[in-house]
Amino acid sequence: WSSQWLDYAITPVITCRGCIHNCIFCGGSRNALAQYCNRKKPAFRDPRLIAGDIVKITNYTKAPIFVIGDLRQPGEEYAYTVLEGLKKATFDNQVVFELFSPAPESYFELLAEAVPNFNIELSPDSHDEAIRAAEGKRYTNSAIEENIRWALDSGCNRFDTFFMIGLPLQTCESVMETVDWCGHLMSEFGKRVVPFILAYSPFIDPGCIAYENPEKFGYKILFNTLAEYRSAMQSPSWKYALNYETEWMTRDELVACTYRAGLKLNRLKAEYGLIDEESFRATEKKIKRAIRLTSEIDEIKAIADTAVRHERLMRLKPEFDTMLDSVINEKRDMEWPAAKGNLRLLPLFKAAIVDYLKARIRPYRRV
Repeated sequence: WSSQWLDYAITPVITCRGCIHNCIFCGGSRNALAQYCNRKKPAFRDPRLIAGDIVKITNYTKAPIFVIGDLRQPGEEYAYTVLEGLKKATFDNQVVFELFSPAPESYFELLAEAVPNFNIELSPDSHDEAIRAAEGKRYTNSAIEENIRWALDSGCNRFDTFFMIGLPLQTCESVMETVDWCGHLMSEFGKRVVPFILAYSPFIDPGCIAYENPEKFGYKILFNTLAEYRSAMQSPSWKYALNYETEWMTRDELVACTYRAGLKLNRLKAEYGLIDEESFRATEKKIKRAIRLTSEIDEIKAIADTAVRHERLMRLKPEFDTMLDSVINEKRDMEWPAAKGNLRLLPLFKAAIVDYLKARIRPYRRV
């Protein structure tokens, strides 16, 4: 266990294996899993077990719980069964629910009845409905805004929205329009709507629809062998780890646009009060430093002497590695409220002792 996890013991609850959706860049899509894992359809856990897992976790920690997978995938009745199970318990943990598509207003009302502190995550990926449809998500901006309004009116603590760079039909101009739409959402709904944007990196998932049919969707895959991927992962810059470019943006343009979008979204978050001045300046400084480092790495890559080039690149790698996790989106911006020391130590010790005693007694029962 790391000290970070002990301070922020967020726990996932996995609801299924597989997916009913077919997003073109996802290695967990319906087609990808059918082709590579022989999984013809998703397998969903018993909804009563999911509710039971969440309640058990609250006995051991006060930290956030992340419910992985949209509960509505196998049908509304499945989601309602989970929520009915949660209504019977009492806990204050922040619980995060995913939406793979917009939900009806009644769903948010049920979430509010079942979980006092609920949060939502939705990934529209682009403000442009045509781009969103090209990647396999067919819902409108008005539906997104309705969901945000319904969720917040029902008491949702936070509604996170995730946007991507490197999509079919997407230019850098379109990316910047997406950032503008993020500003609109923050202006319209306030601090409880938190947008994030980042390039799809480092890889388009091998096995996903776009990887298997790159020309059809406007992608060019740059690596084809395990050795090429291994070499890419050792690169000092994430730009050289990207395994794709698109008809609309080269790899250089994808990286430059990511930093440009990051700078603008950071300014908008400060403008609308999502981050304080200190956080704004720290993130802006990191992004500008990353831009300078990227330029320096490009210059080093042009050095003809292999030994000199390698030595200078490796000298920069530690500095670049420390920046990758939080250059565009500060890690703390992605965390839900949780007090330090949020583990319930006494119940954990009791459970550990019970498990130990069971393990000791079991062999004698076989005799």
